[in-house]
Amino acid sequence: MTLWLRVTAPCLCLLVVCSMALAQNPEGWDRYLDKYRGPYRGQVVDADTKAPLAGAVFVALWRRDRVYPFHIVTENYAVKEIATDSDGRFLLEARDVEEGAPRRTRRPEFLIFLPGYGSFPSFQKAPTGFLGNVFEGSGTTVELPRLGGREERRKHLLRIGPHSFSETPFKDLPELMRGINQESIAIGVSPYPTPEKQ
Repeated sequence: MTLWLRVTAPCLCLLVVCSMALAQNPEGWDRYLDKYRGPYRGQVVDADTKAPLAGAVFVALWRRDRVYPFHIVTENYAVKEIATDSDGRFLLEARDVEEGAPRRTRRPEFLIFLPGYGSFPSFQKAPTGFLGNVFEGSGTTVELPRLGGREERRKHLLRIGPHSFSETPFKDLPELMRGINQESIAIGVSPYPTPEKQ
């Protein structure tokens, strides 16, 4: 391999990776925390009636990248949840997580779940488009559609993987697990066994 190829090939790879990263981050949006971004707020409503949805679970998951020679490992750093109030509103404080976060901690990923409804970020009617910072500042309104029959609800439930948010979801995400098990029972699917039953 010539010296020119040894130098040029890695540079071209780096250029491609950087351009892909910029394409996925509109308007220079950085996936890493650079300061405290919370609190995270919003309102959850029924997509058809616009009625507020009380008891919807809002989950925030922070992941961090650990950089090693020749590879990066992404791991869960912190997770928090809160249920919406009677007006469908939530306010999740995260100062304790974000101000002490190690380098390369990513901005949080979000999930909103309510039995019988499609979830955020995949099944909501609104908001649409880039969702990276929609809950920062004044927040946004999330419109969740009511799901149809048992089969549609079963397929939707299979996409919600609580273990991707936490290795101990019953401890870290009790509201989410309560909602998932409530939905499981309602559609005739075996609920997740609680730690006491394991």
